[in-house]
Amino acid sequence: MSAVETRLTRLQERLKIFEVPHDGKPLSILRNPDLEPMPPHRRIWGFWSFFGYWAVPSITIWTWSTGSAMLSLGLNIQQTMGSLIIGNVIFCIYTCLNSTPGSKFHIGFTVCQRMVFGIYGSGIGIVTRIVLSIVFYGSQSWLGGVAIVVILSSWSENFMNMKNTFPDSLAMTTRDFVGFLVFQIIQYFFFFMKPEKMNSWVNGSCIIALIAMMAIFGNCLHRNGGPGPIWQEKVELSSWNTGWMWLYSITIWTSALSPDVTNQSDFSRFASSKKKMYFGIIVSVMTMGTFVPFMGLVSASTTSQLYGDEYWLPTDICLRWMTDNYSAGPRAAAFFCGLAFASSQLCFNVLANGFAGGMDLAGVLPRYINIVRGSIITATLSWCVQPWNFYNSSSVFINVMSSFGVIMTPIIGIIVTDFHLVRKARIPISELYTTDKDGSFYFTKGFNWRAICCFLAGVAPGIPGLIAVVNPDIEIKTNIIDFYYNSTVFSFICPAALYYIVCLIFPVKNAGALDKTDMFNAFTLEELLEEGSENSNQDLEKIISKVEISSV
Repeated sequence: MSAVETRLTRLQERLKIFEVPHDGKPLSILRNPDLEPMPPHRRIWGFWSFFGYWAVPSITIWTWSTGSAMLSLGLNIQQTMGSLIIGNVIFCIYTCLNSTPGSKFHIGFTVCQRMVFGIYGSGIGIVTRIVLSIVFYGSQSWLGGVAIVVILSSWSENFMNMKNTFPDSLAMTTRDFVGFLVFQIIQYFFFFMKPEKMNSWVNGSCIIALIAMMAIFGNCLHRNGGPGPIWQEKVELSSWNTGWMWLYSITIWTSALSPDVTNQSDFSRFASSKKKMYFGIIVSVMTMGTFVPFMGLVSASTTSQLYGDEYWLPTDICLRWMTDNYSAGPRAAAFFCGLAFASSQLCFNVLANGFAGGMDLAGVLPRYINIVRGSIITATLSWCVQPWNFYNSSSVFINVMSSFGVIMTPIIGIIVTDFHLVRKARIPISELYTTDKDGSFYFTKGFNWRAICCFLAGVAPGIPGLIAVVNPDIEIKTNIIDFYYNSTVFSFICPAALYYIVCLIFPVKNAGALDKTDMFNAFTLEELLEEGSENSNQDLEKIISKVEISSV
C-alpha cells in the first residue's frame, strides 16, 4: 500500500466518528437509512395527514397576505379569487401526478432525481431544491417571528413599543428581530422528530390557526359593517392585459408552492393509501387554498375603511387591537391569534422546508448527513438570505414567489413524464443505489443528457421575463415575457412534451423494468403480488403472517 493510500485509509477511519447513525445498515455515497425506501411500519399518513400537510401552507400568515401581491397587478378581489381557484386546480393535478413515485415505490425526491437526471446528474435537481429550501425557510421563519412579536407584545406593552436601535436602511426593527430570533431557536427542537410524526402537530396547528383567522375575519367584517371599499374596486386594465394578469396571478400562486410540489415524493412515501392521499390533497387545496386568501383579501378591504390603511398581515391587525386598547380583552385575543399563527408557521416551515432541505442534503453526503443534520444546516443557512427584505414591498414579494416556478416547474414536468409515460410507472429501485456503469440510471457517465437538455430548454424562456420583472429598467422588446407570466403551464408542458419526444428518439435503458426481489423489504405482500415481483428475501412464515393480517 502506497503512502497516499495509507493516509486516505487513516482519514477514512477518523471520519467514521462523523458518520450518521445507521444501526448496521449500509452506508455509501448513495445510501443511508433516510434514503432507503420507506418500510411499511412508517407509512402511517392517511386522509387527515395529507389534508393537514397541504392545509398548513394555506393556513399561514403567508397565504393570508398573498392577495396583496395579486391586487398590485391591477386585478380586483373577485378576479384574484378566480385566478386562485384555477391555480388550485392546476396545483392539484401537478401534485397528484408527482405523488406516485413516492406512494408506489416509497422513495423520496432525492432518489427520484437519480431516476430522472442520472446517478450524478441528480445533483442538478437536489442542489436547486436545497437552495430554495433555505430561501423559503428563511422567509417563513420571518413571518413566524412576526407571530412571536404578537405573543410577546400581549405580555408587555414596553416590548410592543420597543425603541428601534437598528438603522432605517435595515428593513426590520429591533422588536421584529427579537421575534425572529426566538422563533428560529424554537424550530430547532422539532428537527429531532421523525418527519411522519409531525402529522398530529400539523393537524392541531391547522385547527387553532383556522379558528384565529376566522375570528379576525369575522371581527373585521362585523365592525366595518361590510367588505369595505377594495371589494367594490373596478379593474382599469384592458381586456388583453387583464387576461395576462390572470395568468400571472396563477403563476404567482402556484410558483410559490412549486418547490413543495416538486419534492412531493418525500412525503407521499409516508402514504398508507393512495386513494386517501389523493383525496386529502384535493380536498385540502381546494378548500383551504381558496378560503384563507379570501379572508385575507376581505379583511384588508375592511381595515382600509376601519383604520385608514390596508393591513395585509393578520398579525398587524392583532397589534392594532392592542395599540388602540391595551386592555385584557384585546391582549388575550392577540395572544391566542399570535400563538395560533406561530404554530402553523412552525409546522409548515419545519416540515415543508426544514425537513425537505434535510432530506435533500442527505442525498449530497449520505455518509455524514441525515435528515436531522441536514435540517439543522438548512435552518442555519437561512439567515444568509436576509428574509426581512422579502416583505418590504409587494413587488419584492411577487418576484420572490414567481421566480420559484420558472426553475421548479420544468423539473415537475420531466419527473411526471419520465415516471408515467417513459417508464410506465415501473422502475428497478435497487439500481437507484449503485454507481455500476451498466445500471439503468447511470445513463452517460452518470448523467441523463435527455433530461438535462429538456430542463434547460424549459427554464431558458422564462429567464428574460424574470430579469425584466426583477429589474424594470430593462426593456424586453419581444413577447417572451408572456412565457414567464404563464410559466405554470408553459414550463410544465413544454419540457414534459420535449422530454417524451427525445426519449422516443433516444430510448432510456430498461424502461418499464422492475426488480425481481425486494432487496429493501419495503413492500407488502399485496404490493409485490400486484407488480409480479419475486420476493426471495421474505420467507414463507412472513408471507403467511402478512396474508393473515390482510385477511383480518
